[in-house]
Amino acid sequence: MTTTGRQYGGRAISERKQERRARFIAAATRLFAERGYSHCSLADVCTAAGLSKRQFYEEFETREDVLVAAYDRIQDEAAAAVGTALSRLGADTEPRAGLTAAFTAYLGSIDADPHRAKVAFLEVVGVSERMEQHRRQRRHGWSLLIEMAVGPIAGPGAHVRGEPMLAAGALIGAVNGVAHEWLLMDPRPPVADLVDLLVPVALAITVPADPDTR
Repeated sequence: MTTTGRQYGGRAISERKQERRARFIAAATRLFAERGYSHCSLADVCTAAGLSKRQFYEEFETREDVLVAAYDRIQDEAAAAVGTALSRLGADTEPRAGLTAAFTAYLGSIDADPHRAKVAFLEVVGVSERMEQHRRQRRHGWSLLIEMAVGPIAGPGAHVRGEPMLAAGALIGAVNGVAHEWLLMDPRPPVADLVDLLVPVALAITVPADPDTR
């Protein structure tokens, strides 16, 4: 019998490991947002998750590993929300309406948990060279999604202005900058206000489709 199929306490070991990993990630997301990553120890994460250091080391090697995992979960779920929103756009959707739907889905996912935004936009910045490289890789992933989204939003033949990676970087930089300031405001404006700011930025980097191709 493989490890994947083994049972313990009536449940597959793989299922128990997934649950433990999720508990560590959820605890780390909350702690890093509330106290700041630099002020949390590995022991703090274990205590918050209600699990042992031995169990931690079965899932991660370092405290930074669980930060990476928390960041990836936030980004993956936001990307899935955007993908769902794009799949619901009709062929006659106006670009502004399509972008509003995409940004609302992205920011709505980030804002769904009060701790996600702080981890995604503040706590991961400047942690290490490794983390900065990982953030860059994630930005490249978003750049590809932005390129893929231009067609469904602005119509066949539409494209981002200039070099796609730079255009996507301009948009991602705007999102990060606006979100950073938003996090520091008290009270925070509603997500709809951020969407209203970001949609014109996205329109500015989009070269519309030729009307004859729509």
